[in-house]
Amino acid sequence: VCRNAKGKLVWRRKPGEATTKVITVRVLESAELELGKTKVVNAPAPNGGTTGVVLTRTGAGIAAFRVNCTHAGFPVARVGAVLECELHGSQFNPETGAAVTGPATRALGRYEASESNGGIYVTITSA
Repeated sequence: VCRNAKGKLVWRRKPGEATTKVITVRVLESAELELGKTKVVNAPAPNGGTTGVVLTRTGAGIAAFRVNCTHAGFPVARVGAVLECELHGSQFNPETGAAVTGPATRALGRYEASESNGGIYVTITSA
């Protein structure tokens, strides 16, 4: 809520009006991600800035997740067969994003990923 030029209270946007933005961006060349390998990239965020994305090529395609641990928000990185949080050591499955070892109990946030024209694309939604 804010005031217009006449001092009357008005909504900046209509109640219930969608504020979600969705973008699909090319984040990597297909050849840069081998089967079973993981890469962390920074992708443009819909509202400006960037967002970290962790990508793993699986037998079924590309798995894409938010790079931030669901426990304390620190970045995860590939350590052996898992994605591991740098702060408290939470571990996640790189193909499903599921929490394997705590303290995190929730899965990593998933992004839709696709592959075409020699590139890997990620769809990012913001509220």
